[in-house]
Amino acid sequence: TPAAAGLAALGASVRLLLELGTAAIAAHVGGYLDRLEPALTARGFVSLRAADPAARSGILSVAPPAGVDLLALQRELGARGVVVSTPDGLLRFAPHWPNSLAELPAVTAALDAALPLAQRSPR
Repeated sequence: TPAAAGLAALGASVRLLLELGTAAIAAHVGGYLDRLEPALTARGFVSLRAADPAARSGILSVAPPAGVDLLALQRELGARGVVVSTPDGLLRFAPHWPNSLAELPAVTAALDAALPLAQRSPR
């Protein structure tokens, strides 16, 4: 049988994305990352984001500060409602149009709480 509910949901999602427009979505995501990136670099992360805005994607990848266990950080952030991925030894943020700028204080608070718990113990 056809997946009628899934097809209806897909159709509704595509209509919404077309109404919003890809330019507006890209501008929103870019603005979100423009505000998140300095908060990360202030905490010792190294941004790998392109300097040229025209060369950027909707993903922000950062290298963790020295001594941070990246998988532990991902776990601690997830426990605080911040979903990130960790490909290639990097912390990756990939917001989309539903992510509000109003959530950024909660994201930085989650980082501040998670970072001390993700420190590797000295040998």
